[in-house]
Amino acid sequence: MMLYLIPVVVLGLIFGSFFNVVIYRTPIFLEGQFKKKNQPSLLNQLAWPTSFCTSCKTKIHWFDNIPILSWIALKGRCRYCHKTIKIRYCIVELLTAVIFSYSFLKFGFSYITIYWIALFSILVILFFIDFETYYLPDFFTFSIIILALVGSYFQITQIALTDALIGGFFGFFVLYFVNFIYKTIRKVDGFGGGDFKLLAGLGAWFGWPSLLIIIGISSVLALVFILLMTLIIQRKFQLNSMLPFGPFLILSGLLMYANTYLNFGLFQAYL
Repeated sequence: MMLYLIPVVVLGLIFGSFFNVVIYRTPIFLEGQFKKKNQPSLLNQLAWPTSFCTSCKTKIHWFDNIPILSWIALKGRCRYCHKTIKIRYCIVELLTAVIFSYSFLKFGFSYITIYWIALFSILVILFFIDFETYYLPDFFTFSIIILALVGSYFQITQIALTDALIGGFFGFFVLYFVNFIYKTIRKVDGFGGGDFKLLAGLGAWFGWPSLLIIIGISSVLALVFILLMTLIIQRKFQLNSMLPFGPFLILSGLLMYANTYLNFGLFQAYL
C-alpha cells in the first residue's frame, strides 16, 4: 500500500489546487446571483478562465501553478505584480494531500475512501469560504447533510440512521431558534442560514447527542479567537461585529471525529 502513497499525495495536491479555485470563485458567483447579474453557471466559472493572479489578473503559467512548490519558489508573491499570494493556497493544498493520504492509508482502495475524502474535502472548502467571505454555500452544506445520511444508511459512519435524522433535524432548528430569539431582541441575525445547515450536517454525522458538545466547543473556540484577535491585532469585536461561525463548527466536528473514530475518548462521558 505504501507504494501507492506518493501518487495519492500528488493527487491530493492537485485536488487541493482545484479547491483553491473553488474557494475563490464560488463567492464571486454567489455575489453575482445576489446582484441578479447574468453570468455563466458555477461549473463554467470554475472551469474558465484558467488560473490567474487575483491582483493583476495575469494568467498563471503551469510552472507557477505547481502545488506548494511554486508558492515557495516565488516566495509567496506574484511573478508579475509582486503582490502577496495568500498562504491559504499552500494550506489548502497541504490539507487536501493529508486528507487523501490519511483516507487511503486507513481504508485502502475502496468506496469508503472516496466517501471520507469527499466529506473532509467539503469541510475544507466550507472552512475557508466562510472564513474569508462569511458564505456557507447551500451546495456544500446540503452535500454534508446528504453524505452524513448516506454514510449512516450504508453503515460507513457509526451512527444509526434514526439518530442521524434526528441529529440533522435538531441541528438545524437549535441554531434557528437561537437566532430567532437573538434577532427578536437585537433586530439583527446572530447566525446565518448556512450555519443552521452546517450544524444539521454535523448532527446527522455524529447523531443528536453530539449537538450540545459541538455547539459548546464552537462557542469556546469563537471566544478564544476573539480574545486572540483583540490581543494580537487590537481588533475590538462588538455585539454586532461579523464573525464567521462555520470554521468553529467545522473544527468542533473534527474534534468529534477524533473522539468517535480515532478513539481519543475526549467526550465519552457526555455521549
